[in-house]
Amino acid sequence: MNQISEVVATLIHYKVVVRDTMEYCLQKDTYDVNLFKEKKRSVLVELEQPTPLKNIIDHSPESGPKLEKTIRDFYDEVYGDNSTILKLADDGLRVDHAQHLAIYKGVLPIHENVEAMIIGILNDGKKQNLDVTTVEQCDKAEEKLYRGVAYMTLVNDLVKLFGDYNQARQEAKGEETAASRFIGNDIQTIIGNIAGIRQNSRITDNVYMAMQDSVFMLVDYMTGHRDLPAGKNFGDVIKATQSEIAEYVKVVEPEFRAIYVPMVNELVADAQKNGNKIVPDGQKGQAAAQPIEPQDGTDAVEIDPKTGLPKA
Repeated sequence: MNQISEVVATLIHYKVVVRDTMEYCLQKDTYDVNLFKEKKRSVLVELEQPTPLKNIIDHSPESGPKLEKTIRDFYDEVYGDNSTILKLADDGLRVDHAQHLAIYKGVLPIHENVEAMIIGILNDGKKQNLDVTTVEQCDKAEEKLYRGVAYMTLVNDLVKLFGDYNQARQEAKGEETAASRFIGNDIQTIIGNIAGIRQNSRITDNVYMAMQDSVFMLVDYMTGHRDLPAGKNFGDVIKATQSEIAEYVKVVEPEFRAIYVPMVNELVADAQKNGNKIVPDGQKGQAAAQPIEPQDGTDAVEIDPKTGLPKA
């Protein structure tokens, strides 16, 4: 693996860590405590060690400090010891599902910024006639999964807020109240996040585009910019959209892992040979990261088509 590919591989790894925080925007009976601890460590360690991400930030005088602040604020608010969003307790990890917007506030801009770095590095590698095929394919696969998971979680939250808003209006006999305005503001934030996922996407395949189109038709239905299909109600279009997103994620998740796992294992092997000069989690000078074990179908994300959520 050439140096450009190594750098891109570490950045993809970081995107995965950040993306996986959106797991906590999904309702589950339990969350893996060990995975939480690993994500908590990995979010900040990239800034504490001389990693490719830290090097890029340090050499970007305009955008670098802003991104570093975003990452540190994200860590403090979501993973920090004083976080009220994720909290370890005797019975496991407790998640405050009323604070999903704070998770999106960190995850989405960090992921998009790191992706922009990757695009620039890949372009430089191609200009140097370096083979970056594997990491480029992996990045595209990660982008497909990231945007699918983002749409899944954001749409789930949009649906909940839509129901809460209508209930608040009904209770006020159709009048706007402080409660309904508050919910309406959150709805607009979610819709803005959904729009950002589309705006920053470079994915053009028809399956992804069809899923994305369904998401925006649902937004139009909810905001009154499009009539419901004949014979359908809101429950019907919501269920259909959530099922389509879930099926999309179910397909692209194993496709991503099929590329990502070998790539990271190659990166780790190269790091071990070269004295850990580059390792995926930034542990320079320490023991090399352990290779990732391939997962079979029983360990892959399993989606409940009735709810559009991963099964616990």
